[in-house]
Amino acid sequence: MKSMKNSSVEEHLICQKSYEDWFQTTLGRQLLAEQRALVFEKCADAYGSHQIELAISHRLPVASNGNIPHRVAVVPKREADMPDGVVAALPHELPLAQHSVDLVIMHHTLDYASFPHQTLREVSRSLKSGGHLLIIGFNPLSFWGMRRVFNRDRGAPWNGRFISSQRVVDWLELLNFEVDRTNYGFYKMPVQRWAYSQKPGLLEKIGRHFKLPLGAYYCVYAQKQVSAAIPIKPKWKTAKVIGMPVANGLSKNSLFVADPFSHSRKKGIKSNQ
Repeated sequence: MKSMKNSSVEEHLICQKSYEDWFQTTLGRQLLAEQRALVFEKCADAYGSHQIELAISHRLPVASNGNIPHRVAVVPKREADMPDGVVAALPHELPLAQHSVDLVIMHHTLDYASFPHQTLREVSRSLKSGGHLLIIGFNPLSFWGMRRVFNRDRGAPWNGRFISSQRVVDWLELLNFEVDRTNYGFYKMPVQRWAYSQKPGLLEKIGRHFKLPLGAYYCVYAQKQVSAAIPIKPKWKTAKVIGMPVANGLSKNSLFVADPFSHSRKKGIKSNQ
């Protein structure tokens, strides 16, 4: 399978399905369990009315609990066994009202989305001012990213984009988000047989202890900035009032020029008489 660099919607769906299958492997289930625990911790203080999760599949939710009562999962493709509370829509074409969502969770959405920039713009459009956004993606600056570079078969999850967390942060800042913090997790080697080992390796111990940015995935937590309109004082045009002539002369503020010889003419006429 080729890379998702310039992918179509069909390739997006194929990649999404391969991600769904991979997350049901032993290594994938361990990674998913750790991500669920992190999402629960990050979103423990999130409140509001509506929560949207852009999920890989309705079978693999990462935020099935929390303080927000109305939770909806959005998946790329409709399936026959989808339960209530699941909507089928592409992530770059969300059927959501503007400024209507309090919390959006993107679980590896940017890794396989056809249009990642448009996806983030859609999420920003849907979020309320002050709403929160949590993004999970594979970390290219890790052993998982190294395996993706040298992997030949391009199976899941190596067929995804692996966008760096710093690039995601830059995109969010352009969309007027304030990034709270970025976390990294899962320091196991990207090999299925290592998933059966119950004893953590040296890299796992060091990574967890020092919280190194070398984990298999990153988690970016951000808040949409509140935009307030700045009142602008209107500039009224000052009308120039034309003065009316009074007492056989012109007023002081008149725009017309008076005849300087009119007074002398009158005097001359009287004197001749």
